[in-house]
Amino acid sequence: MQELFVKKYWNEEDILFYIHFQNGEAIRQIEIKKKEKILLTLDNPNHGESMLYDQSIDDLNLNESDFITNEEFNKVWNN
Repeated sequence: MQELFVKKYWNEEDILFYIHFQNGEAIRQIEIKKKEKILLTLDNPNHGESMLYDQSIDDLNLNESDFITNEEFNKVWNN
């Protein structure tokens, strides 16, 4: 099982995304915008206008600096 953790900021929407991928599929996601933190999972993939990422990880055009550790992801998830 391959697990990857990504942290990516999108200027257009002013949102910081954290995404946990398992075997290429997003299974958990954090969206931080303004003063709101939204947690999404496979069991709870939608919240308002937010939706769990459902595209290929390859579509994200990621840089080496976008990858984070499991610990960093879970610190944000749990706080």
